[in-house]
Amino acid sequence: MSTNLNVILSDIEYEILKMMTIVEGEEGEKLRNLLRYYIFNLPELRSAKYALKRVENKEEIESYLREVWAAYELMDNPTEVWKEERINKLTTDLIELNVLLRTGEKQYVPANKFRSLYKMLLHDIATESRDMDEYSASSVATIQLLMEFGAGVLSKEMIRDGTILLNEGWLFVYATAMKKAREFMKTKKMFPEAATIKASIKKV
Repeated sequence: MSTNLNVILSDIEYEILKMMTIVEGEEGEKLRNLLRYYIFNLPELRSAKYALKRVENKEEIESYLREVWAAYELMDNPTEVWKEERINKLTTDLIELNVLLRTGEKQYVPANKFRSLYKMLLHDIATESRDMDEYSASSVATIQLLMEFGAGVLSKEMIRDGTILLNEGWLFVYATAMKKAREFMKTKKMFPEAATIKASIKKV
């Protein structure tokens, strides 16, 4: 649902708005684009700051994670039973937050910035929480990014559904790749002589 706002600006504020080169548009459209610019730059945090926020918001993040896994207890892929209206509303909201980009008719991909931050957080979370499985780490990374991109205004339902949609659609592939890499490294450590034999064969 859209909301119309009447904004009264002082002469100086209006002149500043007109002179802004970081956003395009006129009057109301420029204000809207300015908001988009603000949202786009909001999650620009370093790895250490995200780590600190995970500690500060630990209980909230864990409550969101429980909501996500509760949906998976009912079926393997919750999105399969979602109505088209629910998916359309969710994708529209995620596009507004610069989380998704539209690439065609009902075709979307995660925005580059979101994807890059996700990869960073997935690595950090999986590294700091060795006992956490890769798919939980993926969900925590997605939850934390939605909290940041949404600037604290997203409902619990949207964070839950957004996490499930993003993971099922695009992000779980990274968790799967990490899982396979970890399993390979465990095998390598269990059978170090195999690696030595392989190296010897290469030399021959």
